[in-house]
Amino acid sequence: MGQEWEKYLNFRCTCCGNCCREPIVLITDEDIRRIQKLTEQPAAEIADFYAPSDIEWGLDNPGWIELDTGWHIMALVRKEDGCQYLGEDNLCGIYENRPVTCRRYPFDVEFDTDGELSLLGINDSVECPYELDGKYEKQKIKALVEWEDAEEQPYFKIVDAWNKRKKPGDASQFLAHLDVELKGRREVVKS
Repeated sequence: MGQEWEKYLNFRCTCCGNCCREPIVLITDEDIRRIQKLTEQPAAEIADFYAPSDIEWGLDNPGWIELDTGWHIMALVRKEDGCQYLGEDNLCGIYENRPVTCRRYPFDVEFDTDGELSLLGINDSVECPYELDGKYEKQKIKALVEWEDAEEQPYFKIVDAWNKRKKPGDASQFLAHLDVELKGRREVVKS
């Protein structure tokens, strides 16, 4: 007999869009690059910097950036009604290039000492009217968590190097530090 949490392997998104309207989505430099491949937006149109008062993410968590205006966390730019990439149809406009955090959502995941999935839950940060008639494989969830970790750990090292600087800078300087400016961006020719 399976564990009670294994029912969440049958999770199916109902495309309500709530997860794209409410939370602040933390991103890495690799997320920015992935989005830029599709949108060709400059990093400053993809990433915004949120103060501790804007998000329930403790200062003891990694990823906080010391800017000249104080501590901030980098996340997707939001419009008044949520993520800038959420379409009127409640679908993601950058789905194939979306951040890894969005790919793993809504799962809260724990692994045992052997690296096997030992607990799976649904994050309750937003109302999610999911259904349990889908199909996820444990290995797919594990691969997403490993991918997220593989991108976060180098990003956290870059953030740590920035935070050890003698003098903090502004958000544009941090983005330059990440080296996420578009390379070879197409020029718009006006006739």
